[in-house]
Amino acid sequence: MQLKILYYGNPDKHKVIDGLSLNGELLTTSDRESALEVVGRENPQFVLIDFDQPQRKLLDFVDQLLSVSPQLIVFGLTLTSPLGVVVKAVKMGVQEVINTREDPHKLQKELSNLIQNWEDIDKGEDLHQKERQKYDFTNLIGQSAELQHVLEIVTKIIQRKWVTVLIQGETGTGKELIARAIHYNSFNQFQPFVEINCNALPETLLESELFGYEKGAFTDARTQKKGLFELAQHGTLFLDEIGDISQTIQVKLLKALEEKKIRRLGGTKDIQIETRIIAATNRDLKAAMQEGAFRNDLYYRLNVISIPLPPLRDRGNDILLLAHHFLSQYAAEYESPTRAFTAEVETMLQDYDWPGNIRELSHTIERLALLGESETVSRTELAEALESETALILAKKRRSNTLQIDIPQDGFTLEEGEKLLISAVLEQMEWNKRKTSTILKISRPRLDRKIEKYGLISPKGRR
Repeated sequence: MQLKILYYGNPDKHKVIDGLSLNGELLTTSDRESALEVVGRENPQFVLIDFDQPQRKLLDFVDQLLSVSPQLIVFGLTLTSPLGVVVKAVKMGVQEVINTREDPHKLQKELSNLIQNWEDIDKGEDLHQKERQKYDFTNLIGQSAELQHVLEIVTKIIQRKWVTVLIQGETGTGKELIARAIHYNSFNQFQPFVEINCNALPETLLESELFGYEKGAFTDARTQKKGLFELAQHGTLFLDEIGDISQTIQVKLLKALEEKKIRRLGGTKDIQIETRIIAATNRDLKAAMQEGAFRNDLYYRLNVISIPLPPLRDRGNDILLLAHHFLSQYAAEYESPTRAFTAEVETMLQDYDWPGNIRELSHTIERLALLGESETVSRTELAEALESETALILAKKRRSNTLQIDIPQDGFTLEEGEKLLISAVLEQMEWNKRKTSTILKISRPRLDRKIEKYGLISPKGRR
């Protein structure tokens, strides 16, 4: 975005404006109506006004100018203006009235500082818009009922202020993506989004990162440092891997959430916080509570709104939608030839379990886009890209439409028969619940209740 500077007055009178065109586009006019027209048409960032004009009309013009564009930064230039006029102009919103005879270099100095500040703001706004577009939740890819349920919850959350959110899901399901989507679509989208991986730091360092510290709080505390709660003031603090924090940090975090204030390490003053908290974990926090590893009171404080993210294997055709998206994205990024999936490869993509979820799918497709040379992705290429799972993929045979159930000699009850049927279908579908519920013609929630009722457990230990 090019900087625009408007000068209103006699350009020959103030030689200090010579050279300002090097900072941007310099627009000049000596007519009041033309000046207002230029402001409306060109949207300049700075306006310079010759104050050596009839004072009453000049102040009327300043008032009209700032009424039309309150965001304008206005400077006055003068050789003779009396102090009273200068004071009135500054009270009206003029940045400063500079006497170009007494200090011919001051305009350039002040303008240089303002230009630097303007460039920083402009870059910040541009970056925010890119982030806003990137994380607009309407751009999240997928049509499955599971994802639509997530988006319904997110839509409600962004209409409320400061609601605490707990996102739960396996590694690679997109927990950070959802957290950012909430932030960049909410009322505080222009405020900071601050994140920390709670599992990446030891207890003492995590505490100082979250709450900050005062100078001298410990041996290496040579200066005061603000914590992430303060840095996220009026914005969003994203606590990733919250299930792995120690009991000591849990107690301090609970206190901060309940009292809405913190105290730096070594400090004596409480600091009020107004921040949205979004926590995420791949752990089963209910199981962690039963084991005594996670505090009940903290869980209920965090779990005001819960967002369960489904694993990729349960999102059906979303797998192909994401795979095609990643293939196009990485082809453009690496300037690689555009490729396509064969029907056989699409079947493999859907049959694979994707234990690493979306992250694994993204990295796999990135490799295919980067290293592939043919127009289509082959079965062998996909198997090689999956590396450790290659043997499983290549060994997989097309599933039969027949189902075999061993009948005990003494028979079984109808309920026992239901258990055997569900177990057999789950095994044949390799515990893909979506496909199992489709075959059995029951809903996913009902299938989950049946699995819980009969105590069925997958080979990987999941229910």
